[in-house]
Amino acid sequence: MKNVIFDLGGVVLEWSPKKIEKEFKGDLNLPQKLFQNRFFQDYWIEFDRGMVTEEQIILQMAELSGYTVVQCREFVEFIKHSLTDIPQTVTLIKRLSKLGYKLYCLSNMSVEFYDYLKGREVFRYFDGQIISGLVKQVKPDRAIYCTLLDTYDLKAEESLFIDDLRANIEAASVLGFHTVLFQDRSKGYEEINSILKLKP
Repeated sequence: MKNVIFDLGGVVLEWSPKKIEKEFKGDLNLPQKLFQNRFFQDYWIEFDRGMVTEEQIILQMAELSGYTVVQCREFVEFIKHSLTDIPQTVTLIKRLSKLGYKLYCLSNMSVEFYDYLKGREVFRYFDGQIISGLVKQVKPDRAIYCTLLDTYDLKAEESLFIDDLRANIEAASVLGFHTVLFQDRSKGYEEINSILKLKP
């Protein structure tokens, strides 16, 4: 194995509906209504794809939820700032870098969120980054995986892909990637250590 590819949200950065509902200090009916109406699946994905701007997604959020633009803007800012590093993954990335692995991220993320996050230390360890908002492609579409392989001249069979969504993992597997479904973190780290033959 030569390459390790990380999803960002849920793998490198904290992201989950439960975390949002637990920590959001505003009206909890706002996120609950958005989750119930599949806002993140049906609308936010186009934000991640780079087809709408942050201001446009805020307007869509207000229209769907019935909340004000100001309230929705505050919620989007909350989501952005809630994407804190997952310390154990950051430690793993630093270790893999020292061991000589080529490291990459492949993430569904808007340009605006990426611009906010890209200055963090962990991003310095990536040899390449494919961000959906920049390439106008999203997982689990085949095209974005091919963009990663073509851009950095990688071979799927020499690459481990780590993601917290099953659909993204399945799409990578079809192309020949080794994969780890990173939903249970303890199991995820165990699988990564096993595949890469790392001692805990």
